[in-house]
Amino acid sequence: MFRLNLKIALRNLWKNKGYSTLNIFGLSIGLAGFIMILLFANHERSYDTWNSDAKDIYRISIKWGPGQEEYSSSPAELAPALKEVLPEIVDYGRFYVWDMRQRLLAKDKNENFVDHIMGVDSSWFKLFPYKFIYGDAKKAILSANQIVLSQKTSELFFGKTNPVGQSLLINTKDRYVVSGVYEEPNTPEHMEHDGFVKMSSPGDGWGNGNYYTYLKLKAGTDKEAFVKKLNQAFKKLPIVKEDQGLKDVEMFLTSVPDIYLHASSAQDPTKRGNAKIVTILVLFSSLLLIIACINFTNLSIAQSVKRAKETGVRKVLGAAKSNLIIYFLTETGIQCLLALLLALTIAEVGMPVLNQLMEVKLSLLSYSNPGQLILQLSLVMILVIVLAGGYAAFFLSSYEPVKVLKGNFSRGMGSLWMRKTLISIQFIVATVFMVALMIIRQQVTYIKNQDVGFRKDHVLVFKVRKGDSRRDFSQIKQRLLKVPGINAVSRVNYYPGVKAMQVIERDFNGGKVSNLSNITVDFDYFQVMGMPAQKGRVFSDKFATDSSAIVVNESAVKKYGLQKLIGSKWIDNRVIIGVVKDHIQKGMETAAEPTAFVLEGRQTNSADHVIVKVDGGHTQETIEGLKKVWTSVEPFPFQYTWLDQSFAQVYVQYVRLDKLFNIFTYVTLAIAVLGLFALASFSVQERTKEIGVRKVLGAETTDILRLINKGFLVLVLIANLIAIPVAYILSSNWLSGFAYRTNITVWPFVFASIISVLITVLTVSLQTFKTANAKPVDALKYE
Repeated sequence: MFRLNLKIALRNLWKNKGYSTLNIFGLSIGLAGFIMILLFANHERSYDTWNSDAKDIYRISIKWGPGQEEYSSSPAELAPALKEVLPEIVDYGRFYVWDMRQRLLAKDKNENFVDHIMGVDSSWFKLFPYKFIYGDAKKAILSANQIVLSQKTSELFFGKTNPVGQSLLINTKDRYVVSGVYEEPNTPEHMEHDGFVKMSSPGDGWGNGNYYTYLKLKAGTDKEAFVKKLNQAFKKLPIVKEDQGLKDVEMFLTSVPDIYLHASSAQDPTKRGNAKIVTILVLFSSLLLIIACINFTNLSIAQSVKRAKETGVRKVLGAAKSNLIIYFLTETGIQCLLALLLALTIAEVGMPVLNQLMEVKLSLLSYSNPGQLILQLSLVMILVIVLAGGYAAFFLSSYEPVKVLKGNFSRGMGSLWMRKTLISIQFIVATVFMVALMIIRQQVTYIKNQDVGFRKDHVLVFKVRKGDSRRDFSQIKQRLLKVPGINAVSRVNYYPGVKAMQVIERDFNGGKVSNLSNITVDFDYFQVMGMPAQKGRVFSDKFATDSSAIVVNESAVKKYGLQKLIGSKWIDNRVIIGVVKDHIQKGMETAAEPTAFVLEGRQTNSADHVIVKVDGGHTQETIEGLKKVWTSVEPFPFQYTWLDQSFAQVYVQYVRLDKLFNIFTYVTLAIAVLGLFALASFSVQERTKEIGVRKVLGAETTDILRLINKGFLVLVLIANLIAIPVAYILSSNWLSGFAYRTNITVWPFVFASIISVLITVLTVSLQTFKTANAKPVDALKYE
């Protein structure tokens, strides 16, 4: 029986090639969009899944007191102290924040900058068991002069040979021996690394959270119960009894697979995804697929008049309703499978666009977990066949033989309401897409035009790699200023766009000054950045006392009540000499934080980035002159970035979202129009006799158009009434994640409604016009 159904179904599809092609293509577009987003979502959720023990490995984060932020860093002394008193801890691993820096590696004359060499515990590979190609993981980083390289980094210097035992010169002075080479995992990780060395410091004291601590717990340990036990154990440590300031500390745990998408702590050097954006994309790609299924159903119903007599004859010859449903589902299944094959092709062809937008490298042909994808697509296709073909199969199999063989193709009210519901759902989704697109674009425009508190144009940034360069910078600065096109030069450690910053806590007048971001700068920093003083003044080399001065931003003045302290001593006995405007440092999701600026000195962090303001007239010549001077100071390959380009990374994900929604919206509208066209066609076919009678009685073409459009416009207006509050709630929820956000106005909803009405009128009128202009005699003869 199945073979016969298959044969007839294929013959029927071939007979109606145009309709079949349209149906298959419409569904394949929806499937292709869903598959592409599914691949991206799988990729975002696959972080650290290569590690079979990852679910039992947790990173510690800390709140140092009530009302303070949660930080992902911790003291080095914490992990060994906890392991002694908590038997659930199998092992621990740490990495040192100050070891995370770009290094110049050299093998003879082969020199390359390597960005991510991590300083870690010798136990690191017990928690993260990379597959070693060469060397022994247990002995890989026992001494300070050993280095473990990733396969990619190893091949950069040694080709495909075994490099174990060979040496590399790091930063032109330190020689390390290669002790191992590991294979990069086949799924992404929350930490970027090109190699590992032994961390350079065993600890900086309990007051310094310069380490990132990971605990490996016994399998099956209940996380929530252990967190309570962890905090109780911490309060009993000797250090807490000695330092009462630690009694309010609260610790949290984040499992390694959750760090990328769900970690909420500040000062995090790891890669961070955006779980909300992933959810939004999956939701809207699912809606796109549902619209494609509805469109498939509508197109099938539109052809039902042609299939009605076939159904009637089959029933007269003894076919049961169940046989007909199986037959029509078989036909739907064939179309869905063909749509899937076409969708896979479209998805693979379109993948480079997604890769460029989302900065990933995905491909169906080289997907790392094909079993997972096959299972997901199998489940999706079962749903698609049921959603796309279920109602059409039931609809077509329900024709009464006596009526259809007499030429009566009309249906009951139930089927009419179902068709109206389907088209309404399409326009609800389409309107939500249009509103979302306009609000996302409005927010992106707002972000791009937002006053960021500094001037980012024509500012060039590059790294200082030698301590001598920092110490002698005043002389080097004069040489740089002689380069034509350079207007100002300074240095800073955390330039705008850098999210991982130093946050300090100090005692002052019997109270605590906590959560203060601290930025180390050099003279002329505020001139380069275009940040004039709002009160007082900024640093100047004309004042010798500025080495013990401090400049704060408006948020610091407001939070710590510094209005009357301008010109007076504050924390660390530094005099507040000026106040500058708040600036955006980390992105639009985070409000400007209380920030202090100090000049580089013995008690400060190093200002290890040079910032140069150029006039923009002869940029290339200026860069060449700058490169010539700097390479004479530091004989390394010269690498630089433009501040405006690096700062753009803080909102680039929303620019990508805007572009993706552009595609989603246009595709959704196209599919919705196709479904509307099909349903209008069906309605006109059902009402052919009625139209003929009305024409005989004197109705004009415009009257017929008005009559047919009226029913569809009511559906679209109802769809808009439902879509507008849904779109508003979704948009408000999304915008709530921004500290700097646009206001939701009425215009996106008005424009979306107008567009949906215009599309409806044009589509339905085009389909109705031919029938409305036909001779009434032909219409009545047709019936």
